[in-house]
Amino acid sequence: MTRCCLFWVVLIGAGAAAAIALAGAPAEIDVQGLYEGSCKDAKGVESKLEVRVVAQGKGEYKAFIRQSLPDGKLAKPVLDGKTDGAAVVFEGRAGEVEWKAAFADGAIKGSCGQGCTLELKRVERKPASLGAKPPEGAIVLLPPDPKSSDEMTKRKGKDGTEPEWKVFEDGGVLVPKGGMSSKRTLDGSFKLHVEFKCPFMPAGRGQGRGNSGVYLPNGDEIQVLDSFGMDTYLGGGCGGIYKYKDPDTMEELPPPAPDKPPFRFTLASLPPGQWQTYDIEYRVPMQDGKPAGRPRVTVYHNGIKIHDNFELKGSGKRPFFFQDHGCPVQYRNIWVLPIEGK
Repeated sequence: MTRCCLFWVVLIGAGAAAAIALAGAPAEIDVQGLYEGSCKDAKGVESKLEVRVVAQGKGEYKAFIRQSLPDGKLAKPVLDGKTDGAAVVFEGRAGEVEWKAAFADGAIKGSCGQGCTLELKRVERKPASLGAKPPEGAIVLLPPDPKSSDEMTKRKGKDGTEPEWKVFEDGGVLVPKGGMSSKRTLDGSFKLHVEFKCPFMPAGRGQGRGNSGVYLPNGDEIQVLDSFGMDTYLGGGCGGIYKYKDPDTMEELPPPAPDKPPFRFTLASLPPGQWQTYDIEYRVPMQDGKPAGRPRVTVYHNGIKIHDNFELKGSGKRPFFFQDHGCPVQYRNIWVLPIEGK
């Protein structure tokens, strides 16, 4: 499929995972994240800001801004960030407006045009379904605190041995080498809940940044990737139906160069190092008790609907599969509820 990740960075804790070569600089994982705040002009009129700060490696960053203007329009400035001693400074222009700001102690402060000031605070959003308990009748593929799983199997190596089952303190399981599959197969309709966490890999790009995938019984993959402010190809970003459909919630920015396509990423993604959720409803048309047609999916990523009753290409009856793609992605709290006849 896509190229394997070039290196492994096992994320044990938000502060412990950051690696940066610049002495005295703030840890990259502490700078990267989602920020909220406002830009205030000289008359005190505010415009709301939502900013994604994305680590690029070697102490460099991109800041993708969504500014709600008083006239109801949306401005999308992009700032370049660079480590400067113990600070990170951001600069950029949006038309005639010059933006300048600096990061310190979990906040970004600066100016957003002549006579205008901005102030942003780092926030952490948690999906509403995070930690959702399996309903009655659900099959628990991976418990929230999985010392082992009777419903999941690991792919054995060429020597016949099973890979290590590594569990972290928060219940996350490192996807084993070769991936893991459900022991059961379903040929009808169901609801699937999945929790996953992408690793912090600031030097990675595209498919080399927290790559994994959730494979459905028909063989289609719902992509898992660190797509927090990162561009990729059709269906290749987090939540994409691999290689043929992007999520319905995409951010599009002007091309970085005249000969380049627009820069696009999914707005539903959370930063690496944070737990995310997929809630998938998979409907199979039935006739005389047998599958009769292609399945359709509705997918919520972190509570945001990204696919709405979309018809998939393939059909079939396969186990659920959670892909190992050379990146230390973690999973936990995976359950499936059959909904035939409901």
